[in-house]
Amino acid sequence: MSTRREFLYCLPAPLILAAADNPGVRRVDIIHHSHTDVGFTDLPSVTRDLQKRYLDAALDACQRNKHFRWTAEAILTVDDWWRDRTPVQRQQLVAAVRSGQMDIMALPFNQTPFQNAMQWGQMLSWLPANVWRALNPRAAMQNDVNGFPRAGALRLLDKGISHLLMGINPDSGGPPFRRPSAFWWKMPDGRRMFVWLGDHYGTAFSYFEAKAWLRGGRAQDTALGPPRPGDMLRTDEASLRTAHAHLLERLAKLQAEGYDYPTLMLSYTNQWRWDNDGPFPPLAGFVDAWNKLGLEPALRFTTATDAVFSMEKEIGGRVRTLEGEWTDWWANGDASGPRELAASRIAKRKLIAAVSPVWGPMPVSARASVENILKNLCLFDEHTWGADASIREPDGIETIGQYTEKSLLAHRPRGAAEWLLSRRARTKIDPLPEGLYVANTSGEPYTGWARFSTRAMRDDFVAVEDAKSRIALHAGKEGLTKLWVGGMPPRSIAAYRLTKTAAEVSVNTGKPAVETDSNGWPVSATWPGMTKPLFAGEAGHFLSVAAANRPNIGEIHGAKDAREREALRHKYLVAMEPGYGTAGVEETAHTMVYTQPVSHPRLRDSTRRIELYKDEPRARVTVQLNRVSSTAPEVFYLAFAFPTEGRMPVFSSGGVPFTPYTDQLEGSCRDYYAIDGWAHYAAPEGGWMWVTRDAALVSVGGPHTVERRTTAPPDTHRLLAMVFDNFWHTNFVADSHGEMEFNFELAWRQGIADPARLGDALASDPLVVLNPSTRESPENLNNLFRP
Repeated sequence: MSTRREFLYCLPAPLILAAADNPGVRRVDIIHHSHTDVGFTDLPSVTRDLQKRYLDAALDACQRNKHFRWTAEAILTVDDWWRDRTPVQRQQLVAAVRSGQMDIMALPFNQTPFQNAMQWGQMLSWLPANVWRALNPRAAMQNDVNGFPRAGALRLLDKGISHLLMGINPDSGGPPFRRPSAFWWKMPDGRRMFVWLGDHYGTAFSYFEAKAWLRGGRAQDTALGPPRPGDMLRTDEASLRTAHAHLLERLAKLQAEGYDYPTLMLSYTNQWRWDNDGPFPPLAGFVDAWNKLGLEPALRFTTATDAVFSMEKEIGGRVRTLEGEWTDWWANGDASGPRELAASRIAKRKLIAAVSPVWGPMPVSARASVENILKNLCLFDEHTWGADASIREPDGIETIGQYTEKSLLAHRPRGAAEWLLSRRARTKIDPLPEGLYVANTSGEPYTGWARFSTRAMRDDFVAVEDAKSRIALHAGKEGLTKLWVGGMPPRSIAAYRLTKTAAEVSVNTGKPAVETDSNGWPVSATWPGMTKPLFAGEAGHFLSVAAANRPNIGEIHGAKDAREREALRHKYLVAMEPGYGTAGVEETAHTMVYTQPVSHPRLRDSTRRIELYKDEPRARVTVQLNRVSSTAPEVFYLAFAFPTEGRMPVFSSGGVPFTPYTDQLEGSCRDYYAIDGWAHYAAPEGGWMWVTRDAALVSVGGPHTVERRTTAPPDTHRLLAMVFDNFWHTNFVADSHGEMEFNFELAWRQGIADPARLGDALASDPLVVLNPSTRESPENLNNLFRP
């Protein structure tokens, strides 16, 4: 039999430095809280009401029993509660926090890694400043989700929060390394966060009882309910000694696996349903009775902050320091709702445009609108996407109800952000002379089409002009008129006069050298001054990977090693290539447009389109897919390849750049990445930018479906946008079908100083405002349009 020390040496990249022989766990700290799912067990609106009531119950339990402790996992609940309760109740909560009986964690909820930098600013400003100060959060907690962005950790550190508790759910992913354990997480700026990588957030009960009491069910089910005093964790001596024997058995196993800390922290959620569960007041009596009986290790009923600060004091000097982005295995679930995900990303772009300095300072009166948009977007990026029955009952009323509420968190802010942007533009342009105005809200120069509704034209205008030039207006598709603008300065507004005099047609004779395949689709395009093409071989190539059923997917995830996993992938997964028709070509004065039909058994009436700019190395790829309805598990990818063999792209999450594979925590997800929306390849020949407007997930090198990669693939010059994925067996959407559109921008520059700024600019569109000769009435301007 191997010794404990030999076992530790066999662990991959062990987190624990060599220590003296393990004297055993001397104390168990129990942290009682509710795991907050905004949905899953009940409608999101119902869960938020439940959580407020749980906080009431916990506060009542603290007042009835000075030994009771409660940790509020989510500030969302605290904020909802605070707004609804009386000043007396608020003071009772503040008093309970100050006495150490109650604890408030610093994060609003458990989140996926899709927040941008603006959202992270809102996440750590969820509570009003005076309430934050009164409740004084000093630690953060993230449960269920399989990762945590460095963007969030940096914002926490900015707020003085340097301790993070993680209670990862191992389903379809898992922790990055052995747990329970602790480590220091070093940020790119050198600051560190103490991280407790604990067991699953609901594990504590199983350390004391061999059989789960869990009943489950919806909150409204009158035949079910939470456990009552005496149902479990009984305090008679026989029950306590049975629980003690079970704990010792669990601890022996834990220590045999290498655990050598003197204290063990355990997270306790109630046994009604684990998630969205309330307090169990008898837990305080169980701990008291245990300790009175003199059982060892001793139990301490405490709060998360107290526990994690104590843990750092005990072992902080001997745990490893690790670096890298903590990527999330669960991020793929968001691709089950591609239209809603796209709507959320439109909302983020429109909000960024609305707060652009081009319009001037944001009025104080509009700040509440901005906050509401951001809070809704943050809630859309919260980790709960649907009902626990969403896959097995895809058309069930609970499934539809929960996803309806979730979807509104994308569409409401989209509409609100578009409306805010419109109001800011109207207010800025209204006092200016008659004309057509084009605004570039981004931080980079803009060249390309500017589009507006044809119905806005009040006469038969055919062009616009300024002092230097006359520009033709072109009738576009879907009731839009467009004009070509070139080299607009960053954050600027260009003014034009509408005219009935036609512009001289000046065709740009410079164009890229385009190589096409046998169907006429471009496989490379090279502009003057480039030594390598903008793309190389793939530009929106569709491919799919399907599984026979979801239990097979679970079997692949559970494989004991990479060899077994690869055999199961070969057995259960089927990759399928599409067919392509002949590409049509349309040439305008400024661009060349190729359109091609796509055929595939899982699609109907689908096309891809690439528009190549003539005068600069840039292209826009638009892929329109029409998915055939099916609940069968499958993943859709759109592949792009660049002439950057052997180089790794740089991504960003929440505004913090990272390099996949090399700048990640070991064991974190490498099969796919949630990104802000851009990838940058830097090479001696220049810089290549890839921007995804609608999809938020990307794989490097191939469709690594359930591969659980640990090493970089050879073809890192390939990027595959994961545009659809319904592999999950619960919570996410089973059957998003029908028309879906995905847009991408490709660009090359000799050198790219700020990829993030360029990525945002490539994804933005100029805004057109038509200002007629008549003036807006002050009643409408001040009450309808002014933010």
